[in-house]
Amino acid sequence: MAKYSLSGITKLLEKLFNAGFTDEKSILAIQLEDLDKMNISPNEIKIILDLKKAIRTKKMIAFLYCNKESEEK
Repeated sequence: MAKYSLSGITKLLEKLFNAGFTDEKSILAIQLEDLDKMNISPNEIKIILDLKKAIRTKKMIAFLYCNKESEEK
């Protein structure tokens, strides 16, 4: 998992929440078409991929802390 700034994560989460992706299940279901509609940047796509990985592996704190531990497992 790459290191992201907390402000970048927060801005992305705000975009996701405003688009109706407000829980883990809906975030895991995000499709490319959804990202296109929200005008998501390539860097934000990387954050979303890591966010989905963190949700699946239950490593949200490590993700938010931008910790590389979650990448090792």
